[in-house]
Amino acid sequence: MHKTCFIYRPPCPGPLLTGIGVVAGVTAISIAATLCYEQYRKRELVRSLASMPGAADIVPALHANAAMLLAALGRPVRPAFHDKP
Repeated sequence: MHKTCFIYRPPCPGPLLTGIGVVAGVTAISIAATLCYEQYRKRELVRSLASMPGAADIVPALHANAAMLLAALGRPVRPAFHDKP
């Protein structure tokens, strides 16, 4: 007896398309993990800098050196706002 399909189902993707999907998924996961790790590393760096006793004296000099470097490269620098004295 003849089989009647009422719902059109597209053919299954080939192995090449499946492989490309797997590679894209792994790449997306690795990029997300890398971004999360970089944020974690920056947070730990700021935490360790904040725990140093003389960090408040160093930070303006770091900003000034970064501003000079970026000005030499032709990049605009936003002014630093210091709310605390």
